[in-house]
Amino acid sequence: MDSKNPSKELVSQGYTVLQGSNTINASWGELLEQHKAEWGEFSQSWNNLPPDNFLSDGGHYRFRRYSVFNFSMAESELQLLPHEPHFQSTYRNNMNGGINRDYEAFDTATIKSPLLTSMINYVTSQISFKFEKQWRIQAHQFRIQASAGEAGQPTPEGIHRDGADFILIMVLNRKNMRGGVNHIYDDAKRLVFGGILENAGDAVLIDDRKVWHGVSEVYPVDDSKPAHRDVLVLTFHHEMML
Repeated sequence: MDSKNPSKELVSQGYTVLQGSNTINASWGELLEQHKAEWGEFSQSWNNLPPDNFLSDGGHYRFRRYSVFNFSMAESELQLLPHEPHFQSTYRNNMNGGINRDYEAFDTATIKSPLLTSMINYVTSQISFKFEKQWRIQAHQFRIQASAGEAGQPTPEGIHRDGADFILIMVLNRKNMRGGVNHIYDDAKRLVFGGILENAGDAVLIDDRKVWHGVSEVYPVDDSKPAHRDVLVLTFHHEMML
C-alpha cells in the first residue's frame, strides 16, 4: 500500500500503515533510522514490564506500563503528567472497564528517550488537521506472551474503539510468535484491513472516531521456547473522551 501521505489516508479511509523501513513511509522510516542508537535501550525497557493484574479472564499473558503526557505542538515539548490510574468506561471496554486500573509508570529513561518525543512529534504533525496546539497522550507499553498452555490476547475485549481521537499501534519485537493480525473495521464493523506488523517500527495509525480495531490471538511457533509480542500504543486526545 502506498502510504506516502499518512494525513490524506487518515482523512480518506480512517487509517494508514507506517513501515519501519524506508520503502513505503520514507519520513517514518528515516525518523526511526535517525534514532537507531536509542532504539536498543528504548526497546529493552519492554523486558521490565510488570504483570497486568486487572485481566478479568484470569489470564497471565499481558505485561504493561502506563503513563500520561501533554504534548505542545509549538515547542515540540513532551510533558509528563502526574501519575494516574487508567480508566475506561464499560461502554469502551466491557471486559476490563469500569474500574481504575493502577499500572506502574514508564521508566524514567523511556520517558526521556528522544525517540519517544520524535515519534509523538511525527504523529501529531499528521493528525493536527485543525491546527490543534495541544494533545493529551495516554501511553501504554504492552508485552503479550504466549505458551503451549495459554494463547496471548492482544485485545481480549475484542473489536473496539478506545475513545480517543487517534491511536498509534507500533510493534517493537515479535519473538517466536505467530498470529497477532491487526484488523481494522469501518463504522459498520466491516473488515477493511488485515495485516501483521512484522518488523520493528511497523505501525498503524488510526482515526478512532471513524474505525474499529482489534488484534487476533498469538501463539508460539515453537512451544518449547518463550514467545512474546512487544507493542507501544499511544492514544491521542484533543478533547477528553471516556
